[in-house]
Amino acid sequence: MPSAALTASRRRSSRRLAATRPSRCCAGCSRGAAGGSGGGPPAQGPVRCRRFCAGAVPGDPQEAASEALGLATLSLPGTLGAAASCRSFLAAHHTLGPSGRAEWWATRALAEQEEQLEVLSRALPRGGRVAPALLDTFTPATPSSSEVMLRRVVSGLGAADGLAAALALRAAVRHAAVEVGPHSSAGFALDRMDRRMFGVLGLWFDPGLLCVRAVTASSPPEVLKAAGEVARQASSAHGAAAVEGALGPQHRCFAVSHAQMDPSAPPLLVVHASLLGRLPSTLHEAALGDAAAPQAACLWALGAPETPGLAGSLRGLGVGQVLRREATRMLREELGAEHGAAVTALAPLRGFASWLRATRAWERPGLGEAGEALRRALLAGAREVQREVSFVDADGDTVAFRLRVDEGEEGERVLEVEVGGGPPRRVLKLVVASEARAVRFLMEPGPEAMQVNMSPEAVDSGELTRVTHLAEAAGMLPAELRDPVLKFAYEFITRRGADGARSAEPAVHFHMSGGAALHALHWRADESPAGLAEALGVMASFAYRGPEVEGEAAGAYAARGLDAATFTM
Repeated sequence: MPSAALTASRRRSSRRLAATRPSRCCAGCSRGAAGGSGGGPPAQGPVRCRRFCAGAVPGDPQEAASEALGLATLSLPGTLGAAASCRSFLAAHHTLGPSGRAEWWATRALAEQEEQLEVLSRALPRGGRVAPALLDTFTPATPSSSEVMLRRVVSGLGAADGLAAALALRAAVRHAAVEVGPHSSAGFALDRMDRRMFGVLGLWFDPGLLCVRAVTASSPPEVLKAAGEVARQASSAHGAAAVEGALGPQHRCFAVSHAQMDPSAPPLLVVHASLLGRLPSTLHEAALGDAAAPQAACLWALGAPETPGLAGSLRGLGVGQVLRREATRMLREELGAEHGAAVTALAPLRGFASWLRATRAWERPGLGEAGEALRRALLAGAREVQREVSFVDADGDTVAFRLRVDEGEEGERVLEVEVGGGPPRRVLKLVVASEARAVRFLMEPGPEAMQVNMSPEAVDSGELTRVTHLAEAAGMLPAELRDPVLKFAYEFITRRGADGARSAEPAVHFHMSGGAALHALHWRADESPAGLAEALGVMASFAYRGPEVEGEAAGAYAARGLDAATFTM
């Protein structure tokens, strides 16, 4: 059937469907008279509408909230009272709670999918079976109810509040997809709904409508708070310093927000950078900068503030690339044209440790005893791993090392020490000198270095070896594992995604999409508990080499994926 005829048929089918719906959707819907537009008898009891109130079961604790959602959504006007109706809808949506919202969105997505399938089946030749996947090959002639809802929320509340509300609604849909499972019927329906919402949001968050500003000590308090949160996500040790402006004169910070959103409100994304005399090899070096004449700049933290209910709402909209591109341009201008290629980004490899566990990397041939150290680091949460070693040192003081592990395989692990009955302190680094029967370690707060000498009895009983195993379980791997772990990291970042071309690692894909070249993989670059738990402390750095080179590299990566990626290692 020609496309024009198909579109006309869809419109006729849509009108027929609208004519057959009851004018009174449910007990909470005031749309139309009780007797319906056709003059029939009044509705008997709560007739549930499939579009907005499906899933509300009489007696269910969520029934009142579901009906309020249906009422508020259906009564969203485009003129008078729009703001009040939108706020009523958002309040009812919030009342459901995370699990209730997930259930409601799943039901709504399935109902919306069912309507679209019914319209499509009327437009296609009779007798054919219409599968949900067929919806991916057609473009609806009219927007779906979820798209209309997003537009009405923004128009009703205004851009300043409406855009944030629209992002929260998309975040709720994405959360619902995770809750119900990506391979379930509801999961596929939610994924289609998310793509439709993405199409609407993409118009509002066009790069030309985004504004990137430098964050300084005079920025609004909410902006400074958001900047501190992003810095804390990258490095808990430097988060507070970023808020207080204590990272030094070489610290730079930029934030992106929509041009029509309140500039004093929390921004969408924040990036932290430092000016340095040379390219850094650790997160600590990057965050602190140095006092030397700046020759390079490094982006060391890029993320969204911890705004409740907005996780994942910006995915795919390109806001991060806009911020990264503008921040790179401003840093390059400050450095001067002669340093145009000296802008890098230091990125964590979240998920690296999980991948090593999934592939049982410690069983690879050639690792020998070092493989056991890697196994202890990756399986620190296992029950068989000893959590405490205590002994009396040569001076008669009691020394106790304890491994504190959060729940789950990816939980943070912290090695603590108590000396002579003092308070527990986190161990940052630890070296065992077997010949000298000594343990040297660096503690915080401080940092403060200390050495304890073991008695011959403690050494003979194996306490020195057990302390080594505790340190390995905390992520402090021996130096002989440096090369094998970095080889594993290279294998991890060059894995291909579902398209068979681009990187499956989000951080690598982000920077490659921006035209960066992989510069280096860094051993022990992030020795925070989170960095050790997620990636054994390994980080990757990417080099941005000027707008022209970046544009060509981004285009090549988009076309050919990792086959066209540049590696300067």
